[in-house]
Amino acid sequence: MEGGSSLFPRANSKASELEMLQKQHEEKTMKIQDLKRQIESVKLRLEIQKKEVPEEKMEAFKILSEKYNSMRDEYNALLAEKLGKNE
Repeated sequence: MEGGSSLFPRANSKASELEMLQKQHEEKTMKIQDLKRQIESVKLRLEIQKKEVPEEKMEAFKILSEKYNSMRDEYNALLAEKLGKNE
């Protein structure tokens, strides 16, 4: 019986070691899941920012194009007026 009782503390020690390892595993698994969520969140924000920048650039380009066209029309009108007076 003494041989059996000497094995019990060893088994208890192994069980507590197993529980500790399981707890560490669960903590690491939760950390991994949290990091995955953070990665997805960052990806989403980057996609949104990527889409916003071209839209802003396109809006700025549109505004500049309209200004250019307006100034070109004004120039052409003034040039035509000047050429009409010179004839």
